[in-house]
Amino acid sequence: MMIKLTQLMVLCLSLVLMGGALSYQLLPNLSPFDDKRAMELLMVGGVSIWCILGGLKNNQCIHGLSWQLGGLCLSGLAVFSCLFAASPQHAFLEVSLFAGLCYLSLLVARSWYDYRHKLLVSIVSAISLGAVLYMIGFYTGYLASFLEGIPLVWPEPFFMLSNVRQFNQYQLWTLGLLCLPLLVPGLVKPKYKAWVFCLLSAWWVLLFASTSRGVLLAWLLSMVITWRGYRRLARPFLLLQLKCFGCGFLIYELLFVWLPKLNAGGGSVVVQTVLRGDTNDRIYLWTHAWKMIQAHPWLGVGPMHYAWYPNNMAAHPHNSVVQLACEWGLPATGLILFFLGYGLFRWLKRFNANTLKAAPESEQVLVVALFFTVVASAFYSLVDGVIVMPLSQVMMAVVLGLMIGLYRQSDPPVPVKPLNDLAHRVFAGATLAVMVWAVLPELLPRILGDYEMIPMGYQVIGPRFWQEGGIPHQ
Repeated sequence: MMIKLTQLMVLCLSLVLMGGALSYQLLPNLSPFDDKRAMELLMVGGVSIWCILGGLKNNQCIHGLSWQLGGLCLSGLAVFSCLFAASPQHAFLEVSLFAGLCYLSLLVARSWYDYRHKLLVSIVSAISLGAVLYMIGFYTGYLASFLEGIPLVWPEPFFMLSNVRQFNQYQLWTLGLLCLPLLVPGLVKPKYKAWVFCLLSAWWVLLFASTSRGVLLAWLLSMVITWRGYRRLARPFLLLQLKCFGCGFLIYELLFVWLPKLNAGGGSVVVQTVLRGDTNDRIYLWTHAWKMIQAHPWLGVGPMHYAWYPNNMAAHPHNSVVQLACEWGLPATGLILFFLGYGLFRWLKRFNANTLKAAPESEQVLVVALFFTVVASAFYSLVDGVIVMPLSQVMMAVVLGLMIGLYRQSDPPVPVKPLNDLAHRVFAGATLAVMVWAVLPELLPRILGDYEMIPMGYQVIGPRFWQEGGIPHQ
């Protein structure tokens, strides 16, 4: 009973975070970024409790000696990297967070086995609500600006964010999932499908207004790879993406180009949302990371420790692979990439254009949408902090959990051996204890509004774990 109750509580927190945190502050005394991080920590704490209670005891998602040995090796490398880091507290904090996110994926996978259609409807409804709420704020700002003749300057109209790219990360995770109501039979009534299409097109307008080149490139590459992987089965999904892209672009041109011109140049335009005009900043960040890799190839400088070494641009290198290599070390990075590559290989072996011919249409669409979403975000993570920002991390864990659940949905639950069950409980307990120990000194002053107690001495600017992302030098 307690296991099921904890599972439902974590799912509810996930839905609240995916649907409401983009537009509303959920906790007092925190900046919008720190608010999302605190909610993520609360959710990861709930997941850890679920594991401690035995949530993984009967789970069809965990088996295979090779995966267990690989996970053990990765855990060992991570622990040694933390121990040799300049600030072990912050290094262990990041490792415990990622461990909790892995458990969140397993909880979502288990929930897929338990609820399936209800879970899918809940997730799509949550992100649809989140998109609608955010668009209300965006278009309200546009309308007010147009009527008053005042150009929109950063951070308007992308509110509740410290950087517009955090919105782009969230949006890219949702572009495929928001298509499901139009493609999965029975997910939405036919009379509402026109409204859903309008929602998607309006959602695309925000992408064009954010002027993100990286998202468009990642989207295009994912479209091509999805077509190559699924051919005819992917056609309805890809055509819908192209239609929304086209309609969104036309609406953007109308609202942000032609209407201002017709208004004698006095209308609304979004300006200063592009925070960089070239790629020199990325080259600087990657060069900075390369020096760390050369100096610490085996264990890295320590998880989160790109934010320790001084630079004048960012607390992370804006590249997932480079970040793992310089912080966790090359062996751990190679192991993670092997896991991800092998997982994708197994996915395509089970779900491809041939094996899906006899599958229900709803399963075909969901497989294509999840594959597209993961590939697009993986590409975007090579130029942005997709694996760093709290909302994007939660979306990543949920989407991967759906993929694991869908992959294992036909497999019966396999009881975990008593020794393995005990190991999972102990590891989850250790994860929770380490996270609480590492985060409380910085979280409590933020929640209580006692800013004088927050550690200072940052050598790096920009968000990382917190809005003030540098690790304090004490």
